[in-house]
Amino acid sequence: MISLEPFYTYDTGNNPTNLSHQTNSGDWQQTLTIHPNSNRGTENNNQNNFDTNGNLLNLNNIGNLEWHYNNTLNKLTKSDKSNATQYYVYDYQGKRVRAITESSHQVQSQRDYLPALDISINQAKQQSKTLHIGTHILSESSKDNTQTHYQLNSHLQSNTLELGGKAQTLSYEHYYPYGGTA
Repeated sequence: MISLEPFYTYDTGNNPTNLSHQTNSGDWQQTLTIHPNSNRGTENNNQNNFDTNGNLLNLNNIGNLEWHYNNTLNKLTKSDKSNATQYYVYDYQGKRVRAITESSHQVQSQRDYLPALDISINQAKQQSKTLHIGTHILSESSKDNTQTHYQLNSHLQSNTLELGGKAQTLSYEHYYPYGGTA
């Protein structure tokens, strides 16, 4: 698990102006613009960050996002060295049913989302199946190494805590001051 500790930079009026995280896997930074005549945050002046529907077009150091006409994510083009692109497919209700990762015009992995079951196929690691039973997740892979995960969801159905089969913390998400999660 990677620890993301926030570092804030403040102006002379004690308003946050910069939020950054430093990790071994890379840094992340967000600039907060404060109006010069008040202590209020202002809109980001960079109009290229969002499309006309308000969808985010760029995820800092992660990559570029493309959206369908109905505001569902169509494609994520990663900006790292992998040159990978992820495509997303939705059903008629707008629920994601498939995610495909492609690199160098070859499919690297595919994940199909079924009710209570996720099927992931990774070209290098073969196939794995994930069964969701409430907050209990039982993951089986073709190599017969069963893993059990327990998830605690927030009121927004976001996973806030994930524990392994022996109650070890696998992931933890919390809210930061001024908005945002980690």
